[in-house]
Amino acid sequence: MLPLIVVGAILSVALGFVLGSAAPPGEPPRIYLEAPDDAVAGRPLDVFVSVDVPATVRVRYADTTIEEVTQDLRVSLLAEAGTWDLEVEAEDAAGRVAREDRRIRAAWPPAPRLTSTDTLTVGDALTLRLAWRGDPARVPMLEVVDAFLELDGRRLSGLLRHDELTVLVPVPLQTDPGVRTVRGVVIDAFGDEHEVLGVVTIEANPHPVQELNVAASTLAVITPAGRELEAETLERAFAAVGPEPRWARTFVLPLEGRATSAFGLPRRYAPGGPVSFHLGTDIAAPTGTPIHATNDGVVRVAGMYPIKGGLVVLDHGFGVTSLYFHQSALAVAEGDVVKRGQVIGFVGSTGLSTGPHLHWEMRVDGVPTAPLAWVDRRWPGGPIEREEEGP
Repeated sequence: MLPLIVVGAILSVALGFVLGSAAPPGEPPRIYLEAPDDAVAGRPLDVFVSVDVPATVRVRYADTTIEEVTQDLRVSLLAEAGTWDLEVEAEDAAGRVAREDRRIRAAWPPAPRLTSTDTLTVGDALTLRLAWRGDPARVPMLEVVDAFLELDGRRLSGLLRHDELTVLVPVPLQTDPGVRTVRGVVIDAFGDEHEVLGVVTIEANPHPVQELNVAASTLAVITPAGRELEAETLERAFAAVGPEPRWARTFVLPLEGRATSAFGLPRRYAPGGPVSFHLGTDIAAPTGTPIHATNDGVVRVAGMYPIKGGLVVLDHGFGVTSLYFHQSALAVAEGDVVKRGQVIGFVGSTGLSTGPHLHWEMRVDGVPTAPLAWVDRRWPGGPIEREEEGP
């Protein structure tokens, strides 16, 4: 049996080793800190502090200070917008203090806003805008990594610039009237989705069927071969339209004259014949009257065709095209870059026409839309903007 003095010495050495491994003499406690570098302003900010020995733990953040005697401390703070230092102190029973700091950046979540036309008629073009620019009183704002718009659950392609997504949707003349649901979603850097909802009411075409009673000799220009040629020509033109808008100013009337047939009129060319829609706006003017480009663009089609007569198709980008029928002579060629107001041709009565006039169309993704809804606007349905220059 060991003498008691030897046993006591062994216990003292062992106890000193254990205590020394937890907190060496003269050294402050050790801190383990869990806290994010980035947070969402106005939302909980979770912080975990662990100390290797019991200590008085102090957590300071913005205007908040929390103090507790513990080894493990979990706190939930309110993230403040901007960049703030999270300061942690741990003081042991001997008054030794350890410190750990973390710089935390917090930004406000994006607040999406939806702008659209509340009510429109079949055949109109619908402009939707999803914006998320932050309120000046709520800066900084989290980075937006994606955004999209849906119409009745169908995702739409659009133009994303800075803090705004713009979508241009044609509403075909055959569309059923009713209420449509619009959904806009913005996704921030944390992967969180921010949603805004809206509705658009589509009204029916109010026009009665127009009986034209066009002479058989005039209708003779309509042949299957002519239809096929023109359909293929337009299809190639629409496919060549680029994704970016080529225009920056408002659209203008191609010429001043008397409107003789409005867009969207249901009509028959002969008694008892099939009903078709008028896909443009007719403007009567004397033969030879100059026709001007409604906006900047590239000439995709320029030629004489059996039904549409003297035809020019301009590519304005972003799916938008303008079409000009029945011209007596053309002033541009395919591939030409034209400016808003530039003369592209002259009024005539070529093709399926009963007198000198311009048949003018505005299409989105190949779908005809109401031309006059574009005049003096940068976007259909947007505010009217009067400009000094123009034809």
